Formats: sequence, C-alpha cells, structure tokens
Amino acid sequence: MESIRAAAAAHWNRWQKTRGTTQPQYIDWGDHPTIAARIQTELFGSPTITVFDYLKSAYPEFATASALSLCAGDGSFEKLLLTHGIFGSITGMDIAAERVAAGNSAADAFSGRLQFAVGDVNSGEFGDAQYDVVFAKAALHHVEQLEKMFAGVRRCLKPGGKLVTIDFFGPTRFQWTDAQLVAVNHFIDNTIPDDLLRRADGSLQKHITRPTIAEMIAMDPSEAVRSSEVRSLLDKHFTVEKEFAVGGTLLNLIFGEAIINNFDAENPQHVQIINAAFDYERRLMNERVIDSDFRFIVATLKDVTPD
Repeated sequence: MESIRAAAAAHWNRWQKTRGTTQPQYIDWGDHPTIAARIQTELFGSPTITVFDYLKSAYPEFATASALSLCAGDGSFEKLLLTHGIFGSITGMDIAAERVAAGNSAADAFSGRLQFAVGDVNSGEFGDAQYDVVFAKAALHHVEQLEKMFAGVRRCLKPGGKLVTIDFFGPTRFQWTDAQLVAVNHFIDNTIPDDLLRRADGSLQKHITRPTIAEMIAMDPSEAVRSSEVRSLLDKHFTVEKEFAVGGTLLNLIFGEAIINNFDAENPQHVQIINAAFDYERRLMNERVIDSDFRFIVATLKDVTPD
C-alpha cells in the first residue's frame, strides 16, 4: 500500500516540477474556451456563467465558510475560489510535497485564509467537526480507500456540512465502455482531419482503445483507481442537493491532452468540429447510450451515520 502511495506522490511531484517549463495553453479538454462555453450554457444557461458565478449566487453562505480541499495539488483552483469570494478560508491537502510547497509559496497573498499541508487523503484523517465544506475537484477518483476517506469527511464536517465536487465518475482505471469507444472512434474517423489529430511526436491519434491495467498503474496507480464506485459511497453519506451532468464521456477521449492544443478557438473550422462533438455527446447522453463521466455535485451530509 505504501509503495502505491509513494508512486502516486512521485508521479505528481514530477508533474509539478515540469509544470512551469512545459505548460501548454490547454492542459485538458475542459480548459478549451469553446468547450467551457458550451458546458456553462448547458449547465447554467449562459456561456459566461462560470462555476464560480454559480456557487457564489446559489450558496452565498459559503463566503464565510471554512473549507477543506482534497487532493488540492498546487492550489491553483483554490486560489481562484478565494479570489472569487466563494469560501472564507481553505485548507488544502495533497500527497505530493512538491505541489504543496508550490501552493504555500503563493498563499501569503491571502492573509492567512489559505494553507496547504502534505497528507494522504486515503487516511481519512481530516480532524473533527472542523469544516463547513469539503471541496473535491478531480480528487475523489484518485482515492483508493474510499470508505476511510468518506468516514473522515463525515467526521471533519460540522453538522449540516456540505460536499462540493467536480469529478470523474466514469469507468475504473479508464476501462472505457464499448459504446463509448465506438462513438469516439466513429467521430474521429469521420469528422476530424489528420492535421488536427497529430501529436507532438508526429504520430496520429487515430484509434482510441482501453489502456491496460498495467499501463494505468505504471502511469499513476491512483488514477481512476475506484472511480466507478465513488457515486454509490457518496450517496451513502450525503444527500445530493444539486447535480449537473458535465459530460466528457466522449470529449475527454476525442480532445485528449495530446491534441487539444491543435484546436484554435479563433478558427471557425476547429470550433465547428468541437461543437459537433459536443452535440454528438449530448445526444448520446440524452438517448442513454452513454452516461456522463464527469459531474458537478453539491451534497449535504446525512444526519445518520451509515452502517
């Protein structure tokens, strides 16, 4: 178990060290402004209403709340949460010391309202009745000891506390469904020209397949380690108050990090392809051919501790 944790920490420490020198314009599909605008329109009714705008409007009480952020990394998103006035204070936890150090190096600007600590979220050791909100962005799908983690989240929240999560709930270790792969490869083969499918090494992203379990573990043993089980455990401890189907079931695979930066947000042809992919994904979601791999959820702690 310790070797798995160490390998995950090493992966993210390496990622942090290369972040400053190799940072692309878009890290993943959700960063692209065309996709972001479509998601915001679908979820909140306008291309200009962000998740920050939504949280600030729907949960004004969060402005004075103390929040624990799980798997906070270098705190980039947490800094935005405070800048937008979403929470009163945030304590971030991450297993990678390099990422925590990067977060703390810029925390002084927030006058004691932001701090980061090295810790293993799998331990569930977050304190007792200490926080109003637990925030988890792209965090829960990295947790192997989900039962311990959720029990710890229960303990650390004050009565009536909330969980806010934007996360991946899709197939464990990226074992994509048959329907997902058929749809993705159909779209790539019939819609995207080769010049937009070219990776940095010159190869083409022409056929998406499931990675092997060994490949996933070698890359990062925490990646989507039990992602398909997260929702059932969340429902055991929390009552879902708001839920938004973000999508990403196809978009995440079509516009992976290897090619997303090929798509120019100012190029009409590129934008047309992205919009076509978005519409295709939504249609298949509405027809229940595929589910939404990514979800934005706000949930309230249940009064009764589950057995």
